[in-house]
Amino acid sequence: MYEGNPVDLQMEKMISAQGIFDDESHRCQVFKYDMEEDDLYLLLKEDDLRKISLDAEYECCISTRSERLSCSGVVVERYQCEKGKILKFKIKDGFYSVEGTNPSVKRK
Repeated sequence: MYEGNPVDLQMEKMISAQGIFDDESHRCQVFKYDMEEDDLYLLLKEDDLRKISLDAEYECCISTRSERLSCSGVVVERYQCEKGKILKFKIKDGFYSVEGTNPSVKRK
């Protein structure tokens, strides 16, 4: 459904009190969308997997040909395989459409 579309992944807040907030946007691509489990598998295009925290909430913005969709959630797994650097992203509260936003500007 969203496979192959580019993604901007940005930390919204830390869950762990000892964590370090990362305000950098991470470029990904949708590898697979599991609609039944509400999971996105993202292919991390740059960066080190360790930059992606397992103790934070993220905003995930997917750019399709016709719209930008956004969702919030957490990265529950991160691993390297023959396909590349994979993030398993658990979606919280579904998708919503983002209108008139610049992908380089973080929304609040």
